[in-house]
This record gives sequence, structure tokens and C-alpha cells, in this order.
Amino acid sequence: MARHARVISSSKIYHVMLRGIDHAALFYDNNDRVAFLERLARFKGKDAFELFAYSLMGNHVHLLLKEGTDTLALIVKRLAVSYSHAFNAKYSRSGYLFQGRYKSEPIEDDAYLLTVFKYIHHNPIKIGEGIESWTSYNEYMDSPTLVDTDFILGMFSNTKSKAQELLREFLGVALPESTDIFGEARPKSLSDEEAITRIREISGLSSCNRLAELDKASRNQMLARLKKEGFTVRQLSRLTGINRGIIQKAKEII
Repeated sequence: MARHARVISSSKIYHVMLRGIDHAALFYDNNDRVAFLERLARFKGKDAFELFAYSLMGNHVHLLLKEGTDTLALIVKRLAVSYSHAFNAKYSRSGYLFQGRYKSEPIEDDAYLLTVFKYIHHNPIKIGEGIESWTSYNEYMDSPTLVDTDFILGMFSNTKSKAQELLREFLGVALPESTDIFGEARPKSLSDEEAITRIREISGLSSCNRLAELDKASRNQMLARLKKEGFTVRQLSRLTGINRGIIQKAKEII
């Protein structure tokens, strides 16, 4: 099937997503995430591009950026090639790390820019983690070291402290279920009945509350997987009887 030409943004601002091949993990530990951010900083340089937001998830990355002296294609190529080489060397693997062609969409108006900005920062929330979990959130609330924060903050107020307050309030409100990102509306949350069926299918257990009976390592591994599937901490706790704190802290063992 022929590839469609990428849509060029007249604003030079793009939302970019890179995903691990076959949904495989891009980061096995926090050192991997630091290595990715270091490459972002290196290739960003002084004026290669501006970075407005990022979110590093387990098997994918979201970036909100504006082209400078480098084109989007060159930005992504440099970042993906450099990180892939380092990742493969560290874990003695070979082959592709990223899933085929990266996704990108042009951002042409302020309203959609803020929608994507919120979407990116809400990615960790969908798996029960905090909004600050490997996103650019703290750069906006403190002194930025990587992200170019002035543009977004200036959309809220000319006074930094007031802009940060308004931005915090803005990010505290959930996106509507119908929000369209990359041409796809966000799927609606599963009802409890649908969720129970799906949890049983994924876990292979006869009932949701059997999750609590697993040994700690197996339980946490399964909880982490379910969070990646899109189940919220609240719904998992309700259906399994497991404490929310345990669910929120559950990480995959690699």
C-alpha cells in the first residue's frame, strides 16, 4: 500500500509519536528515559527546533515541537537512530527499535495546540501515574532546562506565576471523550461488565478478584499490563479489590 505524503504545517508545529516495534518497550528503566532526554537536548541545540511538550511512556513517546533549522524528518531520524544504537548496545539486541513510520500531525491553531498539549501530559494519568511522570509538566512549574515554556505559558498570562496557576488548572480538567487526536477519537471507557470480561481474557483468571491471590511479583506484573491496556487505577481497584496505592505503584518486571 502506498504511503500518504505527510501534511506540512504552515506553523511548523507538529505533534509526533514514536512507538516501539510491535508495541515493545522503549524504556526498561529510568536511565533509558534519561538517555532519551539527553539526546533530545543534544539534537535540539540552540535553534534546531523548539520543544513545547513531551511524554515518555513505556512503549511510545509523544513530542510537541516546532521546526527550527532542522526539518521534522531530520529531527526524528537523528533522535531515533541515536537512541536505537544506544539501546541496542546496552541490551545486546539488534534490529529495529521503533515501529515503522513515526506518526505526525500538523498543529495549525491555538485551540488544537492546547488540546494536544493536554493530551500529551495526560498520558501517564491513563495508566494511573501522576501527570508529572516523565512528562514536561515540571518544566512548566519550575525552571525549564529542556522545554521551551514561554510560548505556551504566554497563552495563559504575561505573568509567569499567574500563567503557571492557570496552566495547572487547565491541565487539571480531563479531556472530553470525543477528543480527536491523530484523526482518531479517544475510545470510551469500558463499562465494569466489559472490563471484567476483558480482565479475565488478559489475565487468564476465572474472576477479577483472583488477581489479589497471586504472588506479589505476578500480581504487580499483571496490574502493570492492565494499566498499559488503558484500565484506570480506580476501575481496577473497584473490580479486583486491590488497594489503589498498590495498583498505582505496580511496575512491569523486565
